[in-house]
Amino acid sequence: MMDRILTNKWSVRIISLIFAAILFTSVTSTSTNVTNVTDGVYVDVINNVPVEVYYDKDNMNVAGVPDTVDVTISGPKGLVQLAKTQPNIIAYIDLTNAKAGTQSVKIKVKGLSDRLKATVNPPTTKVTLAEKVTKKYSVDVELNKSVIADGYQAGTPKTDPKKVSITASKEILDQIAYVKATVSDEKDQKSDFTTKATISAFDANLNKLDVEIDPGEVEVAVSVSKIGKTVPLRFQQSGNPADKTVTITSITSDDEKVTVIAPESVTDTIEQITIPIDVTQTTADKTIEVSVPVPTGATSVTPTSVKVKITTGKKQSDQSSNGANEGTGQPKEESPNVTTPDTETGNETDEDKEDDQTDTEDTTKQSSTEFKDIAISIIGLVNSDSFSTAFLNPASGKVNITISGLKTEVDALGRNDFNVVANMSNLQDGTHTIPLAVHGLASKFTFTLSQSKAEIQVTKKVADASDPVLN
Repeated sequence: MMDRILTNKWSVRIISLIFAAILFTSVTSTSTNVTNVTDGVYVDVINNVPVEVYYDKDNMNVAGVPDTVDVTISGPKGLVQLAKTQPNIIAYIDLTNAKAGTQSVKIKVKGLSDRLKATVNPPTTKVTLAEKVTKKYSVDVELNKSVIADGYQAGTPKTDPKKVSITASKEILDQIAYVKATVSDEKDQKSDFTTKATISAFDANLNKLDVEIDPGEVEVAVSVSKIGKTVPLRFQQSGNPADKTVTITSITSDDEKVTVIAPESVTDTIEQITIPIDVTQTTADKTIEVSVPVPTGATSVTPTSVKVKITTGKKQSDQSSNGANEGTGQPKEESPNVTTPDTETGNETDEDKEDDQTDTEDTTKQSSTEFKDIAISIIGLVNSDSFSTAFLNPASGKVNITISGLKTEVDALGRNDFNVVANMSNLQDGTHTIPLAVHGLASKFTFTLSQSKAEIQVTKKVADASDPVLN
């Protein structure tokens, strides 16, 4: 049957015609983006055509113009495809003779062949034409965190000029909440520096506003000062080994110094940091890691912890020890960076032993004390002069703290020996819940706060604007 069909010339012609029709349909249907063909008229869409607007740019400001529109074109296939591949089409709004105010205007097109028809989507838009107003604004400088090196702080940046002129419609000018010069190109500065920064204007939600700023760039001078001080570490032996045959010969660390981050008024009073080392459970040489306490009034220390090597020895009999000392005529050698507990020699009476036992009980007794209404200090807020802060919870900005430790050491604590702080680094205006920390309290103490977090509202001070000048 198939052989008879293929040998018949009319069958072959019909099959060829069918294949030709299928091929023609396939080619025409895959023409680029051609969406419709009616009576030889081809239709296609050119997306994202930029919109130009013509108006008195020297004296007027316009808002509400869309960035782009879609244009549907129709006409002969060749011209449609040419318009797609070589887009000369321009969408525009003509406001040269328009009056100030809000109005609906038609979006027109040009640059097409007269034989093509164009339809714009959307065909119209609502725009606002307003007279330009110029105001002068003070400039706030914003420094990225990476600009200043660790252990250093920036003073109040100064700009030249101090104010810039911003031109826009009154409606847009009323939206300006911040005028900022952001410094980000500089890195790890340790000394005073001067750089240039571009000016931008923002609304209350930090949306950038489309305005004219003159000058668009200012010179920023920043003073940089060191806020840290390097001081030596000293290790103080706490207690004696429980094993009476073990002695402590030295307590040392490869980290002999630390840097204290604090204002100069605080670092001037710090000459060294003493860390107590508990050796009561020491039976042989060992290395331990201990935290470095943050001095009162300081923000932090670097490093925050150090490794300490405890070297031990074995006690000789009293007779041998005395003989050795007498034979050499030299006192027992002690490590220069370790302070050992005072000891007394001589015969002890029963009364002395009772007193020693009472003293031992007092020094090992645990105790707690509560300090009430400790004010929370806010640290880390960049450009703090540009913000105001208010405590929402606790409303008083104060908390209670209970500190526990050895009774003799807890009893010696005062309100000035520690600070409760809320670190607001890298935060902007808004309401923030900040974890509370305690600075300056030695690591040998434990503490409990009446609340572990504070809710703080940060408000940006309104930009200072001078009287408007009409163009």
